[in-house]
Amino acid sequence: GGATPWDCFSYAGQLTQDWGIDGTILRFPSQNYFVWSCFSGTLQTLCIAPMASPTSLGARTVLSEPTPSWGRVDTPVNEGPAAMYHGGKTFLSFNVSFCWTSSYQLGLLTYKSGGPTLMSSWTKTGQHFSSAYGNYGPGHNGFFQSPDGTEIWNVYHATKTTTGACDGNRHTAAKKVSWNSDGSPNFDKPDVLGTVLAGPSGE
Repeated sequence: GGATPWDCFSYAGQLTQDWGIDGTILRFPSQNYFVWSCFSGTLQTLCIAPMASPTSLGARTVLSEPTPSWGRVDTPVNEGPAAMYHGGKTFLSFNVSFCWTSSYQLGLLTYKSGGPTLMSSWTKTGQHFSSAYGNYGPGHNGFFQSPDGTEIWNVYHATKTTTGACDGNRHTAAKKVSWNSDGSPNFDKPDVLGTVLAGPSGE
């Protein structure tokens, strides 16, 4: 490691011996957790583990399974978790269904209370961000703040291929997140392909 993100990186080690992709860090005041897409039996699910250190994890538990019908189109999938924090609430978006379908889209976990590694501590909802306006299978997203810290943006990939795609026929886009009266995020829909948006606040 170095002093800035532009310095050279060195390999620090493997976090788990099991199959896993799409790892991200979920932050709580007293503990950081690692969340990733894993296999539990035959299902591609979300797993979570407390971080004992930046390179070591505690016990793994399953946080979300592709049980709703909207998460099982073609192939049951939960993948691509991304954490978001707003108004004192903690959210974890994720992707459902097979990326080679236009049903690839976002689900959302909202933290309620209790141990963050427990399914019962979260409320699962969907479908939150679905194919629209020439953007098919939108998802595998992340979040970033505007330069002045007043906005949260959802950055995602989608495809012009009407049946969905997991290959190079995907494009990257972003959309500002708005907020419902109960404090939950409103992802709306992807904008019409080619729409030029005003930049994030503070640019």
